[in-house]
Amino acid sequence: MRITFILAAAATFVAASTPVAAQQSNSDGLGEVVVTANRLNAPYAARNRPVVGLRRQADSAVMQVSVSSDSRNPDTRKREIHAVIASALKRAPAAGIELVTGNFELRPVTTANYKELPFVGAGRVDTSRAIIMIKTAMSGSAVAAEKKLKAFIKSIPKSGRGVTERPGKMTLTIKNPDQYRDEIVTLVAQDARHNTAIFGPDYAVQVTGIDGQISWSQISRTEVFLYIPYRYTIVPK
Repeated sequence: MRITFILAAAATFVAASTPVAAQQSNSDGLGEVVVTANRLNAPYAARNRPVVGLRRQADSAVMQVSVSSDSRNPDTRKREIHAVIASALKRAPAAGIELVTGNFELRPVTTANYKELPFVGAGRVDTSRAIIMIKTAMSGSAVAAEKKLKAFIKSIPKSGRGVTERPGKMTLTIKNPDQYRDEIVTLVAQDARHNTAIFGPDYAVQVTGIDGQISWSQISRTEVFLYIPYRYTIVPK
């Protein structure tokens, strides 16, 4: 199953049975707001995100990890980096952690493929590093998930001059976002019918964009908002 992740700065998914929260991005209400501010001052604001969509808890939390070595000999650096990753793989199942890789769609890192991870420069000629991501199910608070990920990083033993570092922030993932298309379309249709009914029987609705791709953004520290960039207009019949 595909897993897509949402960058925390931009807006990254356990099982499809995870309970669904409110259906609209503002359904919980904004509470009291400062009138000299605007919606873009709100956390995780997005200018072009529609109102109607599917708000749900992310499936997993992920954190990028850099595994590096500054040993002089290139072969030694390679062995040390591989030894650190192998240790992480060995410890991961008991810790409820999975190692993954990928910039968009995540793929598992396993004992069969971890030596295929590319090495990149680490700022100096005699330093190499490999980038992995560690993932855990988002079953509680963001604080708990972040604490768990950081604790796992600290638990990974060094190998010679091979060490782990945490260059990235925690972000979120969702599994196969396209599976929610019918649910999102249903929500848009319900909203359109509701608003058209307010105008009375002499009005109808015209919907566009509903055939677009599923988009997503982060809407809280633990939730994502899935939507289709629809537009609708209420017009006289």
